[in-house]
Parts: sequence; C-alpha cells; structure tokens
Amino acid sequence: MDHQAKINFQVNKIFEEAVVKSVSKFAGGLVGEAYQVEIENPDKILVVKFFPLKSQDNAVKSMKISNYLSENGLPSPHTYNVISDEAEGITIMDCAPGKSANGVWESLQKSEKEVVLKSIGSLLRKIHALLVPEFWIHRKHEIASAEEWVAWTKLRVEKYLAFAKENLGEEIYLFLSQKFERLLYLYELHKDFDLSPLHWDYHLGNINIGEKFDVTGVFDFDNAMKGHNVADLGQTMYWLVVRTPNLDTSMFENFLEGYGDLGNVEREFVYLHFLLFLSATTRTVWPKEHLRWLSEIHLKTLGNCVRGEYLIGGSDEILR
Repeated sequence: MDHQAKINFQVNKIFEEAVVKSVSKFAGGLVGEAYQVEIENPDKILVVKFFPLKSQDNAVKSMKISNYLSENGLPSPHTYNVISDEAEGITIMDCAPGKSANGVWESLQKSEKEVVLKSIGSLLRKIHALLVPEFWIHRKHEIASAEEWVAWTKLRVEKYLAFAKENLGEEIYLFLSQKFERLLYLYELHKDFDLSPLHWDYHLGNINIGEKFDVTGVFDFDNAMKGHNVADLGQTMYWLVVRTPNLDTSMFENFLEGYGDLGNVEREFVYLHFLLFLSATTRTVWPKEHLRWLSEIHLKTLGNCVRGEYLIGGSDEILR
C-alpha cells in the first residue's frame, strides 16, 4: 500500500465520514516523509508523518507530550494516533495554524522579530512551569534527579574538553576549561533545583507563528527530557545566535525578556550552557566532511566567545 492509500485508510479510521480533499508533501523531512492532508466532514487540515519502526516509542512519547501541552492550554497540535504496519510507523495530528517561524523569519521587520522572540520566550517559560509527567523522558539520557543532572553535566564537560584539547587549539581549549570549571562550580553552589520539562530542540523550525507574531504551534518533542531550565535556554541561545540567519545577536535579549525573571546567576548559567551545547554540536559535526561549513561557523563563534562576544546583558561582570 502506497502512502496515499495509507493516508486515506488511516484518516477514515479516525474520522469515519471524512473525505480526503488534497494531500501535499512537505519539503524536506529529516526522518521520514510528512504530508499535509485537507479533509472535509469534518473540515480539518491534518499532518500525517511516516517514520521508521525503530522510532515508534519516541513517536508515542511525542504524541503524549504534544497532547499534554494542548490539555494545559498551550499551543501544541493534538495528535490522534500513532500506529504502525509491517513497513513503517504513522503519526496523524492536527496541523498547527500559522506559518513556520523559520520559514518567514527573513521576511520580518526587526520590530516583528522582536515580538516573535518575546512570544517564544514566554511560551518556553510556561512549558518549564508545568509538572513533569512520567512520559517526559529522553531515549538516551534519562535524568531522575538534580544530582543525576549534575553528574551528566560533568561527563559532558569531560568529553567536550577532551575534544577541544585535541582539535580546537590551545586558546579555545583554555577558554572552555575556564568556563566549564565555572559552570561546575555554580552547580556546586546551586545543587538543589527542581527538574523542569525541557523541549531540548526549541528553535524557529519547530514553532509556528500567527499574523500577530504570537506562537500558534510548538512541536517536535523527539529530544524532550527533564533537566535544569537554564540548559534549555542555553540551547535555544545556540539556535538563535548561531543558526538563525541575519539575527542581530543583541535580539536574544528579547527572547529572555519574554521568558522573564532571570537573575545574573541564571543568566550566567544560560551563557555557560550555550557554550556547552556549542561544544557538543562542534564535536558531533567535526568528523563529517559534508558539514565542514558548520564546523567553520562553530569555530568562528567560539573565537568570538573568546573575544568576549555573545555575553548576555546583565551578567558581564560575572562572566568577565
């Protein structure tokens, strides 16, 4: 059975009287093919995603998280079902309204971008404020306590420093050594914290925005895990500052303003976790020749960090 036939069959299992009006394939798709499906009776636009069977457990987790957010009044599309046949898995969900924030970003005025950043910051705060349900787990790095989080952070620091020493040069290595020593010291001072539900892949490609530049949909919870909220912010800083085209880096403050209520120590934590994730992604892409362009961006960014760029306003004295 081809994808068109599977879509018709599975949609009619959920909506017995539905008529499929159109099926259009989304461009790209990192894991499997995805389609936008317009139906009538009821009138809806759905998204149907196909994925490898090995990803079944993760797809079920993503369904539960998306529905959990929706049930708590947050803009995440409702997922109707995750099913599988002998060849592949299939997820059927509502299509989030609005447009991809990443797709429209370069066409926005600066003032519109500022509203978008404040809106996505505000939403991430709301996600972090939720109680952590039992299904909010990571497929590789499940964390059960603050103590486990700190221990995992120490392991990451050791791996990334070893990589930096071997590959990135003495200046960057010494800089990262100093900063990561500071990170672990801060965790010694602030070791009692509650675990938050982290998106762990929170960037413009996983967010839809509406006509008023508010968030109308957040999705893709494959990497979701529990941990310290500042780490999620640091990872988002990487996506916004390093990987977003034509972003005035000072505009990251708009994101933090939307998130709200961060003291100097928390801002420093964010910056240090930004460096940690930057180091992690550099280590991941380094041996891949087809991603050499990204390694060069990372090296340039690390060099800028050594020279004092990308500091988060309000924490400069601490960071220097």
